[in-house]
Amino acid sequence: MLRTPLEHISDAFQGMDIDVGRAAHTVTKALDYVGVDDKSHGRRVGLICHRIAHLLGWDRHRRHFILLAGMLHDCGVSSTAVHQKLTDEIEWNGAEDHCIRGEIFLQSFSPFESYAKAVRYHHTRWEHLPEELDQETREYANLIFLSDRLDVIFASFNLGHHHHEVLLHREKILGELRPYIGSLFAEHLFKAAELAAQKDSFWLELRDEFLDDAIFETLSSSDYKLSLSFDDIESLGELISYVVDAKSPFTHYHSLRVADLAYSIAGLAGYDNYHRRILRIAGLLHDVGKLRTPDEVLEKPEALSDDELAQIRSHPLDSKRVLKAIFPNTPIAKWASEHHEKLDGSGYPFGWSGDQIDMPTRILTIADIFQALCQKRPYRDRLQVNEVLEIMDRMEKDSQIDTDIYNLLKANKLELYQTAVREG
Repeated sequence: MLRTPLEHISDAFQGMDIDVGRAAHTVTKALDYVGVDDKSHGRRVGLICHRIAHLLGWDRHRRHFILLAGMLHDCGVSSTAVHQKLTDEIEWNGAEDHCIRGEIFLQSFSPFESYAKAVRYHHTRWEHLPEELDQETREYANLIFLSDRLDVIFASFNLGHHHHEVLLHREKILGELRPYIGSLFAEHLFKAAELAAQKDSFWLELRDEFLDDAIFETLSSSDYKLSLSFDDIESLGELISYVVDAKSPFTHYHSLRVADLAYSIAGLAGYDNYHRRILRIAGLLHDVGKLRTPDEVLEKPEALSDDELAQIRSHPLDSKRVLKAIFPNTPIAKWASEHHEKLDGSGYPFGWSGDQIDMPTRILTIADIFQALCQKRPYRDRLQVNEVLEIMDRMEKDSQIDTDIYNLLKANKLELYQTAVREG
């Protein structure tokens, strides 16, 4: 039986302290990948909410709350097509679906649970908000709605203008929303937005080169650190994996099943439960970079063009960037970003070969390949287990995947196949 000690993983990872604000910021950066060309929408909305909250006279706690809720507001959006709809129209009939998904996602991770209700109603007109909502939640939800629509107009303006020109057209941008005062947006929230918009900094801080500095400066004024258990950490991984897997009907449950396969195979390989759980987190998050891949590429039924393949091959490094920020001083980002490497050096993005690829990465690679072949894709139906193994036999013969790990999978093929195809 294979045994690979993982002494380089700190025992401190059995729990970890996180700053909730920075965690929300990092998750939002991953979610902003869905915009493809606009990778800052969520963070801009959070900052707009915060700046308007100042002019409303809200205290520090409420300002911090609305900053994070604003950043996380689109956690229910995985599809680039849905994102486009949300940015094309002031109101869109399909908007509520992602609000409901966002509420469910946030409720699954206890540090973010308090933001769920505001996110649930962030596309509901002020005049239609349920009466049973308390006044604070009504204001939170509507301020996110107002800030979200304001940012959509701001981003559209920027496409055809130099950054500084927004200072000459702020009244025009706000003017596009004025007809909706009292119906879509509360009058007192809009008046505060008008006051905030008079400040040059309100607009200039939304530029990418200033945005994160402004957010981190704001976050530094508050201390919202929490100690997370390993269960909490896994819940965060599952939250993000749900968003990733919701991107396409062809990837539903992919990350979750890869995580479960990696956990099972690592057990067969002799890993203890602690290290199996760390590898499971890497499995949950291995494809987070695919949020940046357009839907039409992931769902294309024909062969991909060279340009589309290049887009796909970018996702491991996008994953690494996000995961290093969420899980510093752990190998999770490394394993996730290397799961497309092959032992013969034909993989990507680094082209590692042989001993350059560690054993946990080899396990994750085999789990990913096996699950992808077991799952229905736009260009083929689900393969039966023996069909999957025929393909993987050739990969093993060509020295692309680890022989010992693959033999463990083959010896337990029926059990692992059931894991790979399980839904829900």
